[in-house]
Amino acid sequence: MFRSVSMMILSLALCSWDKAVAQRKPQLTVIVYNDAGVPERVVKQAMGIAERIYRKVGIEIACREHDDSDAEGTAFFVRIVPNSFNLPREDFGVAFVGSDGLGVQADVFYSGIRQVAQSSSLDAAEILGHVIAHEVGHLLLGSNSHSALGIMQAHWAIGQLREVSMGTLGFDKQQSENIRARLLGPYAAVRVTGKTAGISSLTKASSPPM
Repeated sequence: MFRSVSMMILSLALCSWDKAVAQRKPQLTVIVYNDAGVPERVVKQAMGIAERIYRKVGIEIACREHDDSDAEGTAFFVRIVPNSFNLPREDFGVAFVGSDGLGVQADVFYSGIRQVAQSSSLDAAEILGHVIAHEVGHLLLGSNSHSALGIMQAHWAIGQLREVSMGTLGFDKQQSENIRARLLGPYAAVRVTGKTAGISSLTKASSPPM
C-alpha cells in the first residue's frame, strides 16, 4: 500500500518536473537599430521572419525596434547599416564575438541586401530577415559557427536564395540544441545594459557572386 502511494507521488513529481522543463523555453530579445533608413515595412517584416525562423526550431525570440526596446534578461543588438567600411562589398553582415565565444552585437549591411533583392524576385524583407537570423545565430553559436548546410552557410548562392524564398532556410537539429543550451547556460547570466561585448573576432555571411 505504502509502496503504491509512494510510486504515485514519485510519478506525479516526475510529470511535474517534465512539464516544468518543457515550459522552460529560452527567451531572447533582439533590439534592432535601423541606421540605414530602411523602409519601416521592410524592417517589421524582416523582424517577423527572423522570429519565425527561430520559432520553427523551438526557440522563442522577440525582435524589437530600439525605440520599443522593452527587453528583459538576455538581449542582443542588431544594427542595420548602409554598408561596411572595411569588409568586402558582397558581405551581408558581421557578428562581434569575444574571446570567450560570447557576443551581443551584430551589424547587417543593407546595400548588398537591396542589390540582391533588386536583381532577383526576392523581397528585401525576406533576405534581411534571414540575414538577421544568421548573424544572431553567430552570436548564439559562438566562433567558427558556419556550416555546410542551412542558414549558417557562409556563402549564399542561387540555391540558398531559393530556400529563402520558400522559407526553408533554417537551423538544423544540432544547431538548435546548441543554441538552446547556450541560452540556458552561458547566456543565462548575461544581462545587457546598453554596452556591447568586446570585439576580438568576426564572423560573417556573404552574398552570392554578382
